[in-house]
Amino acid sequence: MLDILSTILTVILIIVSILMIIVILLQSNRAAGGMFGSGSQTAFGAGSADLLTKVTGGFAVAFLVISFLLAMIKTSGRATSAATMELNKDIPAQTAPADAKNPATGVNPTTQPATQPAAPAAQPAQPTQPKK
Repeated sequence: MLDILSTILTVILIIVSILMIIVILLQSNRAAGGMFGSGSQTAFGAGSADLLTKVTGGFAVAFLVISFLLAMIKTSGRATSAATMELNKDIPAQTAPADAKNPATGVNPTTQPATQPAAPAAQPAQPTQPKK
């Protein structure tokens, strides 16, 4: 359901964007009034400047509202799918296999490492008696 609504809103957003570009390009440049004639008149007459300004504002508001709605739909869909995946996930057993060895030490983590016997202590040398 959210995918269909998201697709419809995306199409409407593209249409509003194109219409807003067209309406903005139809507006006259107000800074060009001194040299090229009156700044309040457009190709469609004097009163159309106010109408085009209002239509542009309406398209801008529609663009923002649709953008926020799409963001909310995408965010809620992502959160819902993440929560569903987390709830459906099986919890694996937390036991290590018996034959697994730590690659750093080469020792099996489930058993105690073998201790090497200590080297026998060096015996002090016995002084020899000189022969007489």
